[in-house]
Amino acid sequence: MKSRLMFLLLLSMSLQVIASSNNQLNLTEIHTYADEAGFNGAILVTRNEKLIVEAYLGYADSEKTMALTRQHLFSPGSVGKEFTTVGMMQLEAQGLLSYEDKVSKYVKGLPEWASKVTIHQVLNHTSGFPKIKWHSGISTADAISQIASSEGLFTPGSGYQYSNLNVVVRALIIEAIANMPFSAYLQQHIFEPAKITEAYQQLTPQDVSANKAAGDYPTYINGVTVYITPEELLKFEQALTSELLLPFSSLQAKLDGDVLSGQQHRALYDFGSFFKDEKGALLYWQHDGSNPSHHTLKFHDFENEIVIILMSSDGNKSTLYALKEKILKLLAETEI
Repeated sequence: MKSRLMFLLLLSMSLQVIASSNNQLNLTEIHTYADEAGFNGAILVTRNEKLIVEAYLGYADSEKTMALTRQHLFSPGSVGKEFTTVGMMQLEAQGLLSYEDKVSKYVKGLPEWASKVTIHQVLNHTSGFPKIKWHSGISTADAISQIASSEGLFTPGSGYQYSNLNVVVRALIIEAIANMPFSAYLQQHIFEPAKITEAYQQLTPQDVSANKAAGDYPTYINGVTVYITPEELLKFEQALTSELLLPFSSLQAKLDGDVLSGQQHRALYDFGSFFKDEKGALLYWQHDGSNPSHHTLKFHDFENEIVIILMSSDGNKSTLYALKEKILKLLAETEI
């Protein structure tokens, strides 16, 4: 009962701060839903590049004694795949690789069947690499061993299997071309341009940050295990769509073209899902991820210039989608 009352107090205080920053936005529905759903996480919303909602609700620790703040980091789950995707696209833009290059040109020790796998195929999950076999404390070495001993699920380019092993291969390719650890590339070429300072890649148990919110699964995999604050995920989205990292036209060019996943609106490369109007103009994209009680939803409405970042540690991904819809409904009813 005590922890429940504390949650409601933190919730009320956070939403009052939001409301005071802009009295036009009615947050009663968000307050009610977050309370009923037991939401534990962060809500950030921008409109016309102006931050209009920022709330940190609940706790950072499993004992529910430490209030969640903007300093706390979450695992973005599959949203973090965008980091290796952007890195590969940056190198391609510089002429340092071709999407049709065989990955064996850069990565040694692959099984024979993978000699025909291309960079394009590890970017769109048509390589044939199987799903990663998770276990607590899994490391990069474990993942590489799985790659080396894997059997192809299908002839490269003929099927689809969403796999984190593709992401590990991307990180290894970036390391081979850039001649630096992927964590250093990530810092220099993605985080620094986006003014991201707290996010990090977790590769050993010693890397674990004291500011990490509880509820993740302990992994230490190159290219996969990344932690970031909600505020900095917002910065990444802003950098991604304002050409700080890549020409936005090149990102849009890698949305259409997926035919093997069976998902009509899935982006060809790892940018989640997207929707266009009848003239081909991009209306919005969104990407979600999980690990396992950490959940993330990154949503960008290009038509109305709205960005929503939702990150939680309560284990309920559906709450994020419901919150997104409530926020969009409120914004549609409000002029800001």
